[in-house]
Amino acid sequence: MDKTNRSDATICVAKDCDNQLDNHRAHLGYTYCVDCSKEERYVSHTVYPHKTGGYVQSVSKSQQNDLKRLDRRSVGSERAAKGIFADKSWDRWLENYYNPKPKKVKRTPKPSTVIFIPYRQAFQKVIDEFDNGGYSSACELTQSLYSDDKISLIHKSKIMNELASLQMMTSKQRKFMRKL
Repeated sequence: MDKTNRSDATICVAKDCDNQLDNHRAHLGYTYCVDCSKEERYVSHTVYPHKTGGYVQSVSKSQQNDLKRLDRRSVGSERAAKGIFADKSWDRWLENYYNPKPKKVKRTPKPSTVIFIPYRQAFQKVIDEFDNGGYSSACELTQSLYSDDKISLIHKSKIMNELASLQMMTSKQRKFMRKL
C-alpha cells in the first residue's frame, strides 16, 4: 500500500512541497516531510564502558564525529592521524633519517678527592669534647666535622650512635668503659 494514498496523511507545510505528511510524523510533532526537513538525521554510536559491556547510543551526526574523535576504541577512518601521516611530511622524516641529531655527550662525574681524617682520630676528638662540654657540644662537633668534609656520613652516623649509647650510660658505667 502506498503511503501517499493513505487516509491518515496530511500535507507538508514547506512552501514548494506538495508531499503528504504521514500521520505518524505528525503525531511526533513534525510538520515537514522527510525531504523538506532540516532536522539532522540520527546515527548510532557504540559506547564501551567495559570491554564486554558495549551499548548503542543514538546521537546526531556532528555529535558522532566528536565522539569518534574522542573515543579510543573508535573504528573507521574518521579518526585524525598523528605525526608523519597527519601532515604527509615524508620529506621531513627522510631528512631526519639521513641527518640525525648529534648524540648527547654523557657527563661522567669527577671522582671525589676529599681525604677524610681517620675514624679513630675523629672519634677521639668527639669523646674529648663529650668529656669537657657534654653530649650537645659533642653532637655539634660531629656535625661540624661532617659539614667541613673531614668525616664521611657513615663515620658521622657511627660516632652519633656511640655518643647516644654513652649518654644513656651512668657515670660509673662510663668510667668502667674508659678503663677498657
